[in-house]
Amino acid sequence: MTLTNFLFYVLFLTNISIASANDSILYIGDSQSAGHLGPIIHSYLKEKNPNQNIKLFGISSSSPRHWADNIDSKNGSWLCSKKGRFNDQFNISLEDKICKGEPTHSAFHYLNKDRPDYVIFQFLGNSIGFNENFINKKIKTLLAELKNQNCLFITSPPYYADLEDRNLIRLKTESFFIKAIGSRCEIVRGMTRTNMDKFSTRREYYGADKVHLTKLGADTFFQQIKLKLP
Repeated sequence: MTLTNFLFYVLFLTNISIASANDSILYIGDSQSAGHLGPIIHSYLKEKNPNQNIKLFGISSSSPRHWADNIDSKNGSWLCSKKGRFNDQFNISLEDKICKGEPTHSAFHYLNKDRPDYVIFQFLGNSIGFNENFINKKIKTLLAELKNQNCLFITSPPYYADLEDRNLIRLKTESFFIKAIGSRCEIVRGMTRTNMDKFSTRREYYGADKVHLTKLGADTFFQQIKLKLP
């Protein structure tokens, strides 16, 4: 083996070692992920990616604006003060896990500092009522943190059918999300016509508030999205 080939071989092995050490999946979401959906997805990711570092965070009422805004802002401070899900742990303080970066950077910037190979977002409902420009700005800020990383964006499923007016607003908000995300991430839509017509008519899929998924509802939604998960 020539010296050039030997050096190339060493460099090749070094790069494999570095890539293997950094293999990871980062998932952030809202109350659906903090609730029944989170542990189902976490269990699946662990099973399918046993050699990767899985980090799943779910915080109720959170949205792209909370994760994208600086830690020292109103939205960032709110996020840092919340309890939520981390992998299979539930209702624990998350400040030490998501907000130890510079105050002028976002919680997502801190979580993304090691450049996980695959980043998954799950949001929608907590952005209802905000205009298209605002939503576009927050999502663009969030996605601008990504470098050469794979990305999946999951929009949440509809509310129960008798919340029809809220579902129409939710559908419009999803269109803002899709436009803002563009081609940067693969998108899995929760607000498809199929889900609007069929999923939302099953009362057993929803808790008492007709918004949050029961374990059965979460599992049903998971079956719709799992083929897109890494």
